[in-house]
Amino acid sequence: MRNALLALALCLVGCVEMGHRTAVAVDDFASYRRFRLAPTVEQKLAASVDYLRHNPDGGYHVEVLRWLKHAEVGYVVRAWDDPPRLRAFLEAVPSGAYSGRAAERLVELEITEEYRQKSAHAFDVKAAAMEVRLAKAEAGRRALLRGVVGWARRLSRLRKFGARISELDDDMIFAFRLDPPAARCDDVLCTKTVIVDYDVPEGKAQSAREAIYDIGMRLDHGGVRAAWLTGSELFTRIGEAVRVSAVAPTDLGARVEAIGQATQMIALAVEPALPASRCEADAVSPVVLRRVCDGVELRVTSALELGEEDRISIEPTLGP
Repeated sequence: MRNALLALALCLVGCVEMGHRTAVAVDDFASYRRFRLAPTVEQKLAASVDYLRHNPDGGYHVEVLRWLKHAEVGYVVRAWDDPPRLRAFLEAVPSGAYSGRAAERLVELEITEEYRQKSAHAFDVKAAAMEVRLAKAEAGRRALLRGVVGWARRLSRLRKFGARISELDDDMIFAFRLDPPAARCDDVLCTKTVIVDYDVPEGKAQSAREAIYDIGMRLDHGGVRAAWLTGSELFTRIGEAVRVSAVAPTDLGARVEAIGQATQMIALAVEPALPASRCEADAVSPVVLRRVCDGVELRVTSALELGEEDRISIEPTLGP
């Protein structure tokens, strides 16, 4: 009996549904069916709008309208900070009750994103420029230290006093005459000027610096009698490059520290040719480093006053 009643109920529901379908137009039901079977919320929103537009008096008008009113506000609330979902909503419901708010919010988000991207791009450009400048500054500092160390090492190896420059070792000839800028010579003097640009941090900015030093050779009847490296505030410049910070001209403590750093660096450079264990000699101010052996004397002299030149020199000794 119970099964019979259940079968009768199902039959009645089916009859009602069939009766409903036969009471509405074919296009009305097809449009409603697209709404009911839409696989995504966005597609169902679009299908509901399509149904209401084309079937204002349709048999499912009340059902579809009730769903749309509920779904529309919920969707916009959930998509409030999601531009892609807001665009999807406006595409599905271009003129709904909440379409105006969704469009305004989308414009607001797009303007914010555009500003963020411009700000991010400006920051990236600024950061890239800073990285280039820092890399250039580091390269300049390295070039200064590498250049001074290289010349200190060459001078410490110089033994052929009295010989012409063309008779010196290949490394000295190439560095002095062929590696730009080439040396300039007259009957008594040959000089090569090296200029190195670099930056050092000073406060919150990078300060540009220029280190200028000369490599010179004194000639006697065409033969080399002495050689040197000299530059104004050269040891200060070396100290800045080593410590990667500015040395103020009036900061005596920083200047003394820079002289110590430069002296240590030069000592390491000349050690292979003039080892301290065999060649170290007393140094009296303003001489800060002195090596005497193998018939030569190398002196590292610090300037006593601002504007004077720091100097590395080598010449033959008078005695054995």
